Amino acid sequence: MPPTGKRDGAMRMTGKTSYLALLAVGGLILSLSGVAVAFSSMGTSAMGFYRMLLGGLGLAGFALWRGLRWRMTRQALLYACLAGAALALDLYWWHKSIRMVGPGLGAILTNCQSFFLAGLAWAVFRERITVVYFVALVLAATGILMVSGAGLPVASGPDSASEHWLGVALGLASAAAYALCVVFIKKGQTPPHATHPAVNMAVLCAAAAPCLLAAAWLEGESLAIASAADFGTLLLYGLLVQGVAWLMVSTAVPHVKASLAGLILLAEPIGTYAIDVLFFTARPTPMALAGMALTLAAIYAGSTYGGAPSGGAPSGGAPSGGAPARRMAKAQGSGH
Repeated sequence: MPPTGKRDGAMRMTGKTSYLALLAVGGLILSLSGVAVAFSSMGTSAMGFYRMLLGGLGLAGFALWRGLRWRMTRQALLYACLAGAALALDLYWWHKSIRMVGPGLGAILTNCQSFFLAGLAWAVFRERITVVYFVALVLAATGILMVSGAGLPVASGPDSASEHWLGVALGLASAAAYALCVVFIKKGQTPPHATHPAVNMAVLCAAAAPCLLAAAWLEGESLAIASAADFGTLLLYGLLVQGVAWLMVSTAVPHVKASLAGLILLAEPIGTYAIDVLFFTARPTPMALAGMALTLAAIYAGSTYGGAPSGGAPSGGAPSGGAPARRMAKAQGSGH
């Protein structure tokens, strides 16, 4: 029988690997959000509202089916509501940003969440940011830049320089809001405030839905579901993306360093690009493939050698012509 210390170390490593895998799978499922947004005729804020409504109902139904307790501490309730508000701001600012700067640069801006998250992890959780982790983070972000094909941060379509820089600012604000959402989830799911992740995420959805409903009203977007295809898309967006994927993320985040969570969630835009290549009309370029390999290798290196778990978050090459390609260009700016 191995010594107790070695056995405990092996168990900790197995637990770390399980949570990292859960986080990675959740991030890859989040890649489907791009498909949902691309193939819906609804406005983005209206879609966000239905995402939170259907996702919240699905999570609440799951919690009731499992007989989970709904009792939460005041701190846990507060953090869940703050996380919901942050996620709503993230979605709203992100969709505004991509209309101004395009999906390529937009993918770079939103994935700055990993840098914001690293800073917040140091400031809030006193996590040590190692040299290996920081190098891996920079390399992963470089890979995203290569995949997006954005090049220098100059948008092709803004009407003016001021609109372009406003889009950049909104994209960075979206990334910061996404990072705050992950931090609030981690804070709310850390003992003694922890409750079941399904309950926590249902409350998060209940907090985010009114924010996105107000945004849809301000944007003049209709809440009408025009077709059965739109309804199916909303079910995918709400139940799978918000329900299943974010449940996985919120389950893993309390057991993984916040900074490491940000690095692993960079797999999401790689997943979006892979979907674009496999099922739509994007043509993989050598630079994009090299960027995918660089990002995945950096995520592996950073998650393996960049630090231990704690004790206790759209891109793609420029598609070629055609309606599916234009829809996927919209998808690459959907994120999360």
